[in-house]
Amino acid sequence: MTIEEIKAVIQDVFSGTYTSQIYFVLKQNDVFSLRLADIESTSTEPEIRLMFSEHIKSAVLNNDELSLCALSTADDRANALFRYDYEEYPEELGLFKSFEIKTAVGKIEKFDFTKDSLSSLHGYIVYLGSMEKGIVLYKKHYPISLIKRDSFLLGAKKADKRFEKLPGEDIIRLNSCFQLIKVADDVYVSDLTVLERNLGFNDLMLKAAEDTITSIDSLKLLDDIQVLKDSAEDVAFARKLSKVKKSSPIFQLNIPKKEIIEFSKNAPGLAGIFKYDEDGSSIRLDTKKSKDAFIKLLNDSYLRSELTKQYYEARAKDSITQ
Repeated sequence: MTIEEIKAVIQDVFSGTYTSQIYFVLKQNDVFSLRLADIESTSTEPEIRLMFSEHIKSAVLNNDELSLCALSTADDRANALFRYDYEEYPEELGLFKSFEIKTAVGKIEKFDFTKDSLSSLHGYIVYLGSMEKGIVLYKKHYPISLIKRDSFLLGAKKADKRFEKLPGEDIIRLNSCFQLIKVADDVYVSDLTVLERNLGFNDLMLKAAEDTITSIDSLKLLDDIQVLKDSAEDVAFARKLSKVKKSSPIFQLNIPKKEIIEFSKNAPGLAGIFKYDEDGSSIRLDTKKSKDAFIKLLNDSYLRSELTKQYYEARAKDSITQ
């Protein structure tokens, strides 16, 4: 789907009669389950529906600068949706991916305070729509957003200029931010940081980094591939590596090794960064700067403007088809 098609689907949902539902994602003994949160009241449900709807309108529908790219080739752009294009899903995200309102209604039990605990709350699945059509959001829950009933809560009474203890009930602080949105059957990520750090995505990312290293090794570009394997133990560097295989034009176009080595020696921004083996046919990575530059080299980040003839380092690149 394009950005315009995504917006059209969302607008179609919002243009009709729709409601909101919230499903708690619970985690107990490393097992995830869903519970329906009972928000059916004349004030609660409409306010929650409005809160999330307004945020979607602001972040997506009315956002003329919003861009779209694949998650596997995600770059540093901030104002974007990243389409989840991995074949595998961590368990928690699998619940979100497979969520269907027609299956959920009547089959997922309501949250029961006598059997369930908010201490197990791990996230939220928010549904906006009708039984015929809708969109699904995923929102991460943080322990700081749960105020337990055994806490001492002070409420400000401005008229009397004093503070009083509030009634002792569990309180969930909920805002309109979300990290994933499912439109039609496609999942899009709006917050990469939360995905990579909190939603079990790291294992998939590390696997993709290993696949990239295998592909790099097959090109025989490096004097010692073990250096890259050791660096991949650092999560931040592994994150960069994980995207190279699918995003790199070098792999897609099968650029010969000799051309890559010559480019690394002469291109503005690269010349002088790398060291090479004795015959100059393989790159040696011996510094953090050289490792980072090698990733940029593979991503074809060093470009020359056809108009100005100036050289640039480009982080975000959207292909232009002729």
